Order: sequence, then C-alpha cells, then structure tokens
Amino acid sequence: MDRRDWAQLAGLFTKDAVIEGPGFTMPGLEAILAGMKHIEQYRTTQHHVHNQLVDVDGATATAETYCIANHIYTLDGTDRKLDWGVRYQDNLVFQEGKWLFARRKLLLDWTQDLPLKG
Repeated sequence: MDRRDWAQLAGLFTKDAVIEGPGFTMPGLEAILAGMKHIEQYRTTQHHVHNQLVDVDGATATAETYCIANHIYTLDGTDRKLDWGVRYQDNLVFQEGKWLFARRKLLLDWTQDLPLKG
C-alpha cells in the first residue's frame, strides 16, 4: 500500500473480498482498489505492523494485527503527520497456492494529528 503498487495490492485479496472500517465498506476487489487509492492524497505513508495473532484451520484463517499508520501531508503550508493506531481483524483463505484476504475489518483505536518537526 505504501509503495502504491495497486497491481501487487490486488493480488492480496479475493475477488469478492470486503474491507470494513469506521463509516465505510468496500465490497469487492474493484471497490477495495478504488478505496485504497485515497492514500494518494498523502505525500507519503508508512504502515508499521506489530503484534499478529493468526489461527489457521485448514484452508481458512483468522488474524488480528496491530499497526501504527503514519500519513504525511501539507495543510495551509505546514507539513503535518497524521497517525492512526489500527487493529486489523482478518479472514483469510488459501487459494491457488497462496493466502488471500477475504475480509478485513479496520478498527481505529486512536488518532493524533500534529505539525511535523525536523
């Protein structure tokens, strides 16, 4: 996502995958890719993935992943950094030799938006 390689990102999801978050739902791969492109409004982003808990059951799995997402942008001539504390709750399936996201729920635990220094 941070590299903005949309073709690579598309390869991570099933065609009928769904992403849900606070105030939005992206049903299907086309909607997911269109929704993910909103990230282009930021000059740069970094998603720092932390603790992960995965439970595999045959060809399906559930996972919860913690993430700190940094978004750098400019507002009224001032560089700013928007941080999100995120938990992803995922359902995955093993198809055609690889694990794919079938459903992702984004839980936003906290945010902070500050002027960027340095």
